[in-house]
Amino acid sequence: MKGSGSTLRAAGYVVSRAFRGMAQAPMVQVLAVATTAVCMLLLGTVMLVWTNAQSVASAWGIDVPVTVYLHDDAPPDEVDELTRLLTEIPEVTSVERITPEDAMQRLAEGLGGEAGMLEGIEPEVLPASLEVRLEEGTSSAFVSALGDKVAAFGIVEDVAVAGSWADQAQAMLETVGQMALGAASLVGFACMAIVWSTIRLAVYARRSEIQILRLVGGSTQFVRGPFIVEGLMQGALGAAVAMSILYAGFDTVRPFLEDGLSLLFAAGTLRFFTPTEICMGVAFGAAVGLLGSRAAAGRYVVT
Repeated sequence: MKGSGSTLRAAGYVVSRAFRGMAQAPMVQVLAVATTAVCMLLLGTVMLVWTNAQSVASAWGIDVPVTVYLHDDAPPDEVDELTRLLTEIPEVTSVERITPEDAMQRLAEGLGGEAGMLEGIEPEVLPASLEVRLEEGTSSAFVSALGDKVAAFGIVEDVAVAGSWADQAQAMLETVGQMALGAASLVGFACMAIVWSTIRLAVYARRSEIQILRLVGGSTQFVRGPFIVEGLMQGALGAAVAMSILYAGFDTVRPFLEDGLSLLFAAGTLRFFTPTEICMGVAFGAAVGLLGSRAAAGRYVVT
């Protein structure tokens, strides 16, 4: 109990001293948080474009190389047999059956605010289909050959095979993904440099206090603790501010984007980050701040 009480008191001192340290130089802290927020805003924008691009690609069916449209009177047992034959092909990763009701729901979601134009239209006007997904890197020749073979089945009305445009769109998505990875690396480095510089100034300003703590027996972790907490908070606050600004901007332009994309049946795919993704973004900022402050405190705190 006594040991745990001492640990709690030490933790309380570390946190409270971190807050007092930030209050001693408010303009420096504001500048550090604002600069971190700008960097995180850049990363958040790229990630938001990437996630929505993936959703739009999914809505357009880019991730479905082969779509098999079935006759309305296709016997269920023959559909099951065709599904089984497709799943047995090594290059096929999955086969999903889409009912007319599923297709109507997708269409309504894609139209977004214009979904009212579907009122009075029965789902049965849309054909049932099988969506066939293949392993990444499957050649276009194989996809075309598979489409020709499937089209020979009597229950198949038509087969839609994704063309070269789908490969180009997928390549574009991969490029955006690489940009997101590169932005994450640059932002991480920039944020660490910002926090490192801020904590270095704080260490220099409080060097007399640090020496006293060391003389009275303060451990290295105890002395460095306030600076590390300070850097962690800078990173987390910067990320939180960036997320708030990004949400406000997205909420403002989303109606215009939805109106422009509704004709492409992609409006329903536009979305902001989920609560989990937002927490991950704030945690990323906190982690970068922690690393930056740890590097600065580790070098400049007298051991």
